[in-house]
Amino acid sequence: MKHLVILGGGFAGLWAAMSAAGARADNNDVKVDITLISNDAHLVIRPRLYEGAGEDKRVPLKPLLDKIGVRFIQATIGSIDPGDKQVFLSDYTIGKMSYDAVILATGSHLKRLNIPGVEQYGFSADTYEDTERLDHQLNRIVTAQEEAAKTLVVIGAGFTGLELATELRSRLKKLSDKKFRIILVDKEEIAGAELGVNPKPYIDEALRLHDIELRLGTSIKELTENNAVLANDEVIATQTVVFANGMEANKLASSFGDPDAEAQGRLAVAQDLSISGYDNAYGAGDVVWAYTEPQPSSDKSNQTASLTENLTYDSDRPRTLFSCQHAIQLGRFAGYNAIRKLSGQPGKDYEQAFYATCLDLGDWGALFTTGWDRTADKTGVAGKEMKKMINTQWIYPPSPELSLEEIHAFVAFEVEDTAA
Repeated sequence: MKHLVILGGGFAGLWAAMSAAGARADNNDVKVDITLISNDAHLVIRPRLYEGAGEDKRVPLKPLLDKIGVRFIQATIGSIDPGDKQVFLSDYTIGKMSYDAVILATGSHLKRLNIPGVEQYGFSADTYEDTERLDHQLNRIVTAQEEAAKTLVVIGAGFTGLELATELRSRLKKLSDKKFRIILVDKEEIAGAELGVNPKPYIDEALRLHDIELRLGTSIKELTENNAVLANDEVIATQTVVFANGMEANKLASSFGDPDAEAQGRLAVAQDLSISGYDNAYGAGDVVWAYTEPQPSSDKSNQTASLTENLTYDSDRPRTLFSCQHAIQLGRFAGYNAIRKLSGQPGKDYEQAFYATCLDLGDWGALFTTGWDRTADKTGVAGKEMKKMINTQWIYPPSPELSLEEIHAFVAFEVEDTAA
């Protein structure tokens, strides 16, 4: 019996498990045990943590994995030896686990800033536990009397920072009649610079509506219990500084080679999501990057040339971002390809031509865009309805109460698409 091990229980890892189980079920001759390892017993719906913590932001992994015949182990992955095909677990009774194939899906985390006070006094909505701590702080400051409690600072005016800042205004209005200042800080000269020019008018309008102050072209250099000191030496009296300053890949990416510094520490993978230099190793989700479309001219008969071509960064070709829409599809392809490879069958090149964003902007509504130029498709109330649909339905896994056939169909490829 061969063994596929999936490392990580986020969107990529769970969708890889479902896809692998479905591919295994489609071929009675395939004899593969599948194990998923995660240090969290839940799939945390991270794209919703800007809203605050709550049990609707966590989905238990084991019931669904049990239903599809995937073993679940809750443990911390200490290290990986891809040469010997072993995973070492730091807090599990079985200290190591061998595999025949592996999918690296260990995700990403908020980039840690090396500034005084950030660990002690900073907040974030990066993990469920971080979000609970931020929720507690919001409940505290609405009754606090100190002047510094009346100001909140969000570090980072990218996608997450914009959602946090505008949602904080909406949440505080529900908690208290007090007037709070919210200040958004970013080293770029434009709020939402990473999103390009098309979303800018809508973002600017939403920030004005929410009375959010901007400190652009600067960054934070020191944090104390009652002050945030910016790089331009401005001192802001505050007790709540929320960091949304960008993501970086899990450090386990370096187990398989040199991560790409230009891609926030992610590991480049080939178009079939295989990791170059290692047999039966695949990557998915935030810990890796891939082009969202194969080269139209690539010659699939020359696989070595194709792999080399797709591991070379080309700024003119869109590649995956830190997002659940990419993580879900990357996991789906990786799980399928890992099982196909173990059974000696051809896999599929990953592709995901459609790209959209849906940016929640609090009481203003939301901005739904399509295409890499992020052209506005739905705004305001219509955008908010789309965001609600995405956040509460589309990004959730299927219920374990569904039949096995329905769960397999949830991740299955079209029959005509299963050939290489």
